[in-house]
Amino acid sequence: MESKNLALKVAGVVFLLVALMHLLRLLLKMQIAVAGMHVRLIISLIGFVAALLLSIWMFAASKK
Repeated sequence: MESKNLALKVAGVVFLLVALMHLLRLLLKMQIAVAGMHVRLIISLIGFVAALLLSIWMFAASKK
């Protein structure tokens, strides 16, 4: 049971870091190009919300 909680907390931290990187891109309005095409900022907004929700879910699941 202890290793399950640790795994959930680690996953929560990873998702939180991903969410923070998306937020940083949004705040700094960084341009990213993939195969010569620019990735719109709305993608980072969606990624931020999704990663943040997954992080919250992992931390909540680790407390049960």
